[in-house]
Amino acid sequence: MESCAILAPGPGRGRDFDLLTEIGIDAETLAEADSSTRLRADLALSSVETTDLQLELTARFGLAVNLWDTEDYTLGRLAELAGAAVPR
Repeated sequence: MESCAILAPGPGRGRDFDLLTEIGIDAETLAEADSSTRLRADLALSSVETTDLQLELTARFGLAVNLWDTEDYTLGRLAELAGAAVPR
């Protein structure tokens, strides 16, 4: 899996979750997250956080992903998508 430092959990997490903490996800919650962590079921993103994340993924990566789809995206899947996109 290709990693994206903005989304992907891993060692040296100092800046790994900047995007997620910017939209309001608690850093302590993210410290326990891994690539299988799901946005809705595990992180319990609010509608505001979901919308903010979707807008930021589009603005930063040109990534057109519908976080309101039936798929509950994992952090790993978002990292793959963001890693394949060209940062803006």
